[in-house]
Amino acid sequence: MGAVFAHAANDVPEIAYLWPCNEQTWCHWKQVQTQWRTSGMGGATGLDYAGVRAYLDEQGLQGPERKDTFDGICAAECGTLEGWAIAAKRDQRT
Repeated sequence: MGAVFAHAANDVPEIAYLWPCNEQTWCHWKQVQTQWRTSGMGGATGLDYAGVRAYLDEQGLQGPERKDTFDGICAAECGTLEGWAIAAKRDQRT
């Protein structure tokens, strides 16, 4: 499974491939993108975990599968926030 990303600097698409063991978590990650918490003009600060947990409840995930999925979503959240911070610093320099 591949996901296509566009970089803001040049909008050239880049394909990132997922290991098969991460495909399900990626699909869940895409579904919780409406759960970002924002802080005024500061933008997104992290996911609303209550909303993420409600989503996981609706999906019927339980036990180790639920924990693994939640952990994967949190890892994607951290990576996204880190990427946004790097992009913000880069944009401040230009």
